[in-house]
Amino acid sequence: MFLDEISIQTSILIYAGLGFIFFLGFGYYFFRNPIKNGQSVTWRIILGGFRGLILASLLIAIFPFKIFENLNSQESVEFIFVVDFPELTNKDFDRAFRKVDSIVKINHPKVVWIDFKGQAVINFKKPLSNSRSLVQLNQTIRKLNKGRSSKEIFILTDGNLNDLNIELASNIHLIPYGKILNKEKVEFSTTHLPLISVPNEEVHLPVEVWLANFKQNKNVIIEVSVDGVFLKKQKISFDSDHTYVITDVSVKSTKLGKHKIKVSLDNGLNKWIDWNVVNEKAIVYGFSDALDPDVGVLNRVAKNKFIKLIWNFDGNTNILDQANKFIFLRILPKDIYKNRVNNSTVLFLNVAKDKIDVYLGRNRRENHKIIVSEALWDLQMKEFQSQGSYAQTDSTIGAWFEDLYVNNPLTDSLNKDLGSVNDLLMEDISTLSLGRNDPKLNFLAQKNKIDLLEIDELAYADFVPKGLNSNFKEDSVFIWQNIYFKLWVLFLILAEWIIRKFKELR
Repeated sequence: MFLDEISIQTSILIYAGLGFIFFLGFGYYFFRNPIKNGQSVTWRIILGGFRGLILASLLIAIFPFKIFENLNSQESVEFIFVVDFPELTNKDFDRAFRKVDSIVKINHPKVVWIDFKGQAVINFKKPLSNSRSLVQLNQTIRKLNKGRSSKEIFILTDGNLNDLNIELASNIHLIPYGKILNKEKVEFSTTHLPLISVPNEEVHLPVEVWLANFKQNKNVIIEVSVDGVFLKKQKISFDSDHTYVITDVSVKSTKLGKHKIKVSLDNGLNKWIDWNVVNEKAIVYGFSDALDPDVGVLNRVAKNKFIKLIWNFDGNTNILDQANKFIFLRILPKDIYKNRVNNSTVLFLNVAKDKIDVYLGRNRRENHKIIVSEALWDLQMKEFQSQGSYAQTDSTIGAWFEDLYVNNPLTDSLNKDLGSVNDLLMEDISTLSLGRNDPKLNFLAQKNKIDLLEIDELAYADFVPKGLNSNFKEDSVFIWQNIYFKLWVLFLILAEWIIRKFKELR
């Protein structure tokens, strides 16, 4: 109901106003009708009782008392089954997949397997476009969740995954498959997307290193060079408890232009990365129907992200030929620019979705982001009033800018020859590995809400997660935020007024 949307500050003002009105009426009534010995004792008791209840309710509302209420009382558990296809599928993988499918169908006869992109797997066949990125899987899980958290995700995987250093959005059960390799070897992965920075900005280069089939403690040296010139050396250590390590190497430059970074291990493995140092990371053209505080919010965040924003407040203005990154705030471009917009990176902000659907037709793409919300300035002020800063609002807007204008491979000039990139952040150099990657699996199993479930244990596992048997959870809220309490106070005030008026008419 709409009353649930009232903020704490507004609730305090409402109750303070109700209290003032109540005490004003209380004093006026007794000034006009002083208590006399001949008045009815019953009416005095009834009126006094109602006034006492109103007074107590107002005091409870003004002071920060909390109550517990049940949330999601009808939320049910849903199971999602995901398969992580290896780079090279073989008979061993096919047998493992079919075996797990037959075991799972005992409890879930209508099970549907999906890949990391959310596409249904038909007849155990590997999709043409395959991703092994946990970032991609996280996006798929969030879409499937639709705001709900009671989902259990089962992933059939050999552990050769990318982007391990993220927090997944649900409970995860890893079902490992694949042969354990006997020979110890060192492997690593790092970003395959070009880096973009401005002069003197420190860039952190993520590097994953692991030991396949650990034999003994050892140190591994990571060397980094830029444009053929040695930059730095970094040592990491491995033992039986740490066979998978995530680290980062920081680089920065004062020279504008394109550079080549080489990351190599002392066993000869290496990877080249493109690095572009620019004056600004992107030039974005913004269009709005008016100059208002939201424009200032966007300008401030863009400046912090080293993005240049150029605004125009005339909807009839022509769009420059070189422009390919846009923000449309509350307005749509002219129809003659439909093809330009379809092939560009665009943020539609607070434009009605039905109007965008009509404008784009069937041409809506991944590089189009549509956000419909409150005014950014209002969101910022609400966060500042409640938390003393607007870091969360800035972070959210900054993520839009990073995803669309800085990290988007569809529009980045350095990626024109790479095409669409499936995995968003990381790429394994060991793409032909057919073995089970225990270091990565063990690393993931140490995280909250993630566990390993061997195929032989699958038939005996309890699929109902602990903590959901009760089918509800409790949360504490301020009393004045409870809809029933608000209605109770309004009912008491109205009932007291009716009784008093009825007594005066008598």
